[in-house]
Amino acid sequence: MTGKIEIQIQRQLFIRTNQITRDRESIWFLHGFADSGLVYKEVFQSQLCDEFDIYVIDFPGFGVSPMNAEFVSMKQQANLLSQIIQKETSNKHHVNIVAHSLGALIGTWVCQSLKERINYYFSIEGNLTLADSYFSSKPLEFGSTTAFVESFHKEIFELAKSEERYQRYYSSLRFAEPEAMENWCLTSQEYVRDNRCGFEFKALTCNKVYIWGDVDTPVETQKFIKQKRIPNQLYQGIGHWHMVENSAQLFGDILSNINFGKTKY
Repeated sequence: MTGKIEIQIQRQLFIRTNQITRDRESIWFLHGFADSGLVYKEVFQSQLCDEFDIYVIDFPGFGVSPMNAEFVSMKQQANLLSQIIQKETSNKHHVNIVAHSLGALIGTWVCQSLKERINYYFSIEGNLTLADSYFSSKPLEFGSTTAFVESFHKEIFELAKSEERYQRYYSSLRFAEPEAMENWCLTSQEYVRDNRCGFEFKALTCNKVYIWGDVDTPVETQKFIKQKRIPNQLYQGIGHWHMVENSAQLFGDILSNINFGKTKY
């Protein structure tokens, strides 16, 4: 089944899947700020596809999913996803979450909501401290959403000239709705202040690991990981997009951890 991609539309969310069987555990992949499910494209060539039901989400206003006036805030979108997961996994098999960057706020809330249903949570460079919102808080620096979007597009375009990871990000950014970016920025602020998001991650009782690289992770976050004893995996020489820069090792490690049902970190 590796390499086969199918499409679902649930509650106006565009979801890429493999061939769903519903007789095994599932893995749900959540993208970050102004990104899309395309960031996980390589998962469909990984062994994860052969052993798990795979769901890759485009959140409202990102990728192919349209804006949804009923689910504006990140918290509302976490509730929506939790409802979809409950319905889709009514077989009661365990659920695994992989979330990236600011999308890890949604991942954490889904884990809080589903509790005993969650087997493993992998936060890839997710927000632990205020310092992690170096992209997602940028709209606050501008007088209008239009001004932010124009500036942000230019900034990422320049980075994309020399780095493939930013080329991938820019391709999704071009499809991101300005209103969706603003919504994520504004509705995440109370959770990134005072490192609340990091403490919520630490408090989760499910198997969990924070995945980070030493290229882009802020010093404040590195200190938080150490001081708060966050279960973590460091990949040397890797930047913010591990699933683009280091997909084979990342997905292999995710497979190993789920199958063994315990952390090795």
